[in-house]
Amino acid sequence: MKKNIFLIATKGLGALCLSLGLAMTVGSCSENIDESNYAIKTEKTMADYLSDEADLSDIKSIFDRVRLGSQDDASSLTAALSARGNYTVFAPTNDALRAYCNKLIGTEDVNALTYEQARLVAYNCIIDNGDDSAYETPDFPVKGTFNLPNLNDRQLDCLQDTAQTGSPYVINGTSKVIKENIEVSNGVLHEVDAVIALSSLTVGEIIASAPNMKIMGLLLNRTAWVDSLMVERDVDYENEEHEETLSRNVAAVYRDFIIPQKRYLGFTGFVEPDDIYERDWGIKVDTASDGSVTNADEVIQKIMDKVSAVYGETDKDDLTSPDNAINRFVAYHFIRGRLSYNHMVTHYNEYGYKYGADPKNPQSLTYSIDVWDYYPTVGQYPDLLKVTQVPTGEHDLFLNRVSKYNDAFDGDYTEVSTIAYTAGTGINVRINPDNGAYDNNALNGYYFPIDGILLKNKAVEDALGGERIRFDITSIFPEIFSNNIKNADYHHFPEGYLDAIPAANQSSGTRLLYLSASWGGGTSWTDYQGDEFMVAGLFDFVMRLPPVPKDGYYEIRAGISQNPLRGMAQCYIGEDPLHLRPTGLPLDLRQSVSPDDNPQLNWQGGQNDSQLDSETRVENDKNLRNQGYMRAPMYFTASNGQGEATSMARYLPNGYSYCCVRRIIGVERLEANKTYYLRFKSALKKLDAQFFLDYFEFCPTIVYNGTSAENPW
Repeated sequence: MKKNIFLIATKGLGALCLSLGLAMTVGSCSENIDESNYAIKTEKTMADYLSDEADLSDIKSIFDRVRLGSQDDASSLTAALSARGNYTVFAPTNDALRAYCNKLIGTEDVNALTYEQARLVAYNCIIDNGDDSAYETPDFPVKGTFNLPNLNDRQLDCLQDTAQTGSPYVINGTSKVIKENIEVSNGVLHEVDAVIALSSLTVGEIIASAPNMKIMGLLLNRTAWVDSLMVERDVDYENEEHEETLSRNVAAVYRDFIIPQKRYLGFTGFVEPDDIYERDWGIKVDTASDGSVTNADEVIQKIMDKVSAVYGETDKDDLTSPDNAINRFVAYHFIRGRLSYNHMVTHYNEYGYKYGADPKNPQSLTYSIDVWDYYPTVGQYPDLLKVTQVPTGEHDLFLNRVSKYNDAFDGDYTEVSTIAYTAGTGINVRINPDNGAYDNNALNGYYFPIDGILLKNKAVEDALGGERIRFDITSIFPEIFSNNIKNADYHHFPEGYLDAIPAANQSSGTRLLYLSASWGGGTSWTDYQGDEFMVAGLFDFVMRLPPVPKDGYYEIRAGISQNPLRGMAQCYIGEDPLHLRPTGLPLDLRQSVSPDDNPQLNWQGGQNDSQLDSETRVENDKNLRNQGYMRAPMYFTASNGQGEATSMARYLPNGYSYCCVRRIIGVERLEANKTYYLRFKSALKKLDAQFFLDYFEFCPTIVYNGTSAENPW
C-alpha cells in the first residue's frame, strides 16, 4: 500500500508535540454482524424488548425483514439490535404503523410494503450512536435536530412542546413520544405514535408545497431557482475510491483522521410566509380550490416594484436571469449547506458559557452572550447573511441583527441595544424553528419561516458594513455542515471535497485536516468555537472568501496560533484564483509573540494586561498593531468549558509558550457582490510544514480607524 508520510502537530498551547507522522491506512465496514459482538449483559437487548412487546410486533417484523446494508447476505436490523452497541430507536406502535400503511398503500398489512418502503420506515427510526451513549430525553434538542443522523443519513428534528400532556417531545413534527427512556443493554427505545416519514422533496420543492408559502413557491418556479436548489449529493466523489482514514502516531498516541466517504450537498432557506408579504408589503395571494395562485402576474409585478429599487431593472422581463431583481431577491434567501436550527451558530467557548459535562454535546439551556456567524448566499452576486442567537428568553435566532454591546475592557459584552426591524428592511429578522404543521426538513436541507421581509437594502448594507465581521473558517465550507462534521471527530479532506478550496488551485503536497477540541481533549486550546484547520505538507492552496456587505477598505485579519512546528506562508489576494497578487509580509507561524521571545513587540505581558488601566491597554495595543499583530479578542476563552475571564484568549499566554493572536494580513479595497480569493503558499521548502487556520475578520475603516478605539471584544 502506498503511503504518504509528513509531519504535523496539533495546536499544543499547553504542551507541544515534537513530531507527528501521518500514514494512509485502510479501514473497512462489514454489513454482517460478528457473533462475538452479541451483547452478553443479562438485561434485554433492543431486539429482546421488541420481541416481548406485543404492541411493537409490526416494527419488529420490519426489522426482521430489512437488512443492514445493500448486500444480499447482509445481517438483518434485528441481528444488529441484538449486538453490542448504542442505538436510539423511535419505535412506532402497531396502530401508528398500520395507519401509515393504510394511507400509503391502502391496507393495514405491513407485509404489503415493498422492501424499499419497509427500509425507509426502519432506517428513519434508528440512530446508531456508535461509542457514545444513546439519546435519552435530557439529551434531546429543545428546538432543532439531533447531532447524529439516522441510518438513512438524515437528521431528525425534535421540538419540545410543553403544552401537550405526557412527554413533551415531538419527532419530525408529527411523531409524539408516548413512552420514553426505555433502557436496554444496547441502547434506549422511545415509543412514538406516528411513523417517522421524512420528506423526499428538495428544499425548493418542499417550500413550494407548503400552503403558507405560495408567494415564495411562485418566485422559485418563475426564477427557476427551484431547479438550482435540487442538488443533494456528489455522486462522482462517492464513486471514487477513498481510504477510510488518514492515521498518525503522536508519541505512541494513535489518532485517525476520518476521510469522508460521502459528500452530501444542500441548502438552507429563510422564507417569508404569505402573511408577512401581506403585512409588510400589502401583497395578498389569491388561490383557486386546487391551491394554485390565481393572481400570479399581479404578485410578481408588485414584488418587482419593491425589489427593483434595490437591485435595478436589468433583464426585468427575464426572471431566470441572475441579473434580474427578483432573481437576486430570491437568491438572497438561500445559503449553501444543510444548517438545522440548533446548528446555525456554535456554542462552545464564548465568554461566560459553560458547555457542561460533555464537550461533544454542549448544553443548550443556559447561554451567556450573543453568538453569531456569517454565511455567503447563493447566486451570481453572492451576499452575506449574519445569523445571531441571543442568550435571553427563548434563545431566538435573527438574521442581520446589529447591536451595541457593553464592550469596554471592564464590560461583559451584554447587549445594550439593537436596531429594531422595520417593514421592508432585512435587519433583525427573527427566524422561526419550524413551519408548524408543515414539514421543513427536506431531502437536501431545511427552510425556516421568518418574521419579516429579507431584503439587502441600503440599511442592511450600512449596518453590516459598519461592523467588524468575524467568521469562523468552517462557515465558508458548507460541506462541513451538510456532512455533520462541525465539532465532530478529526477529519481529512481529499482534494476537491471543499468547494471553497478548488482542487485546481491546491498543490499535491497540501493536506487539509480538521481538528476539534471536544474530540481531541484540548482543554487548553484557544480555538474560536473550539475547532481549527491544520494544513500540512509543502502547502499551496487557494481559498474563496465570503463577500463583504459594502464597498470599501477592509483590514483582513487571521486568527493564528504559533509554535515552532508551524510554517511560513506568503499570502496573495484577488478576484481571479489563477492570478492573485501578494498582500502583506509573509505570515510566519513559527515566530512567537511571547514577551520573553519577542520583547521588541512590546507585548507587555499576558495575564498582566487585565491589571492595567484602559488607557495603557489601548497604547499597548497600538504598539502591537504597528508590528502587524493584535491580541486575540476577549470574546472567547480557552476550551475548558468554564468561560472564565481569566482564560480569555486575549490574556494568554499566561503560562503558555506560544500565543493566540490576530495577524493583520493586509488592507484591501473590497466590493460587495464580488468574489475574492486568498492564496497561502509555503515560503519554506519543507515537507513537514504546517499552517493553522481558525477564524478571519473583515474590519472596515470606520471600525479600525474610527474616531474611537476598536473594542477589545
